[in-house]
Amino acid sequence: MTEIIILRQWLHNGYTGVSLFIFLTGFLFCIISDYGNKKINYKGFVYNRILRIFPMMILMVFIVITLSRKDSTPMDIFRILTLQLNTGQSYTGWGHDFYPTGPIWTIAVEFQFYLLFPFFALFLSKYGLRYLIAVVILIMGIRYNVALIRPTSYYNFYHTILGRLDQFVLGMIFAVLYKRKYFEFLSSKLVSLFVVLSALCLLLFMFTHFTNKNIPIFISLSFTIEGILWGMVVVSYLKVRLPEINWINVGLAKLGEISFSLYLLHLPISDMLNKLFGLKGATTLGESLMMSSLKLIPIILISFLTFYVIEKPFMSLRVRYTSEKT
Repeated sequence: MTEIIILRQWLHNGYTGVSLFIFLTGFLFCIISDYGNKKINYKGFVYNRILRIFPMMILMVFIVITLSRKDSTPMDIFRILTLQLNTGQSYTGWGHDFYPTGPIWTIAVEFQFYLLFPFFALFLSKYGLRYLIAVVILIMGIRYNVALIRPTSYYNFYHTILGRLDQFVLGMIFAVLYKRKYFEFLSSKLVSLFVVLSALCLLLFMFTHFTNKNIPIFISLSFTIEGILWGMVVVSYLKVRLPEINWINVGLAKLGEISFSLYLLHLPISDMLNKLFGLKGATTLGESLMMSSLKLIPIILISFLTFYVIEKPFMSLRVRYTSEKT
């Protein structure tokens, strides 16, 4: 029963989904930069990231400021400028005490990586894959050092760049290895299926059996292992040629467009539906999955609205930021 409760919480809170998203960010940006071979205009890159992230983020921040008006100070605005939305709350993102904005913490971590990525791409081109591997080793070592001194630091790492940087970098490493055809053995559907199931089982094992996460070696290695396991799932998916079903491809592409709104709005809309219809917290995995499915349609519809009203107009202002090196 305990494991079912942990599994339900794991699925409900999307604990490991964050790691998948972070890995994919590093993977996709590495491909966009042609594995470090393209020249990146730093100003243009950061400008595009601001246009993509800030409109929805500012909306969420001002909702929190509205609700915390009595205690709000100009420091709340300064929090945006210094990318500190992952601080000021003990277990999730800033502002969650006033409004369900917990997921906003990932914006801070994500944007900090955006500021670093052009340098990583440059150093990948200059020093090769060994540089990125050294970064991963260094981050694991830093976490181990801190965890020995402050053994209750798991969730501080979970919500900050020092807990996530190696997952971004692992995405870049996997992208390079994928280009170099290191994953050809995954072309077999049976092999890929075995790898995917094994990776998911190992992820589940990590979250159901290591309930005490404040162990130094777990803090040091768990984020890295999680990134590697999701990496194997991603490359397995890419190597297997699945049947092309147009309506599924179109649907997934549309959901990809609104994914940022979905991510930021799923908690407040879910809480609104709970209050409107008197829904209670799920007590079983089945109830959790059923309630999530019922809430999905209104969450998607509202996310489409915010995407077309808030996100897309700003995205149309983006500029080209990559060019061939001379």
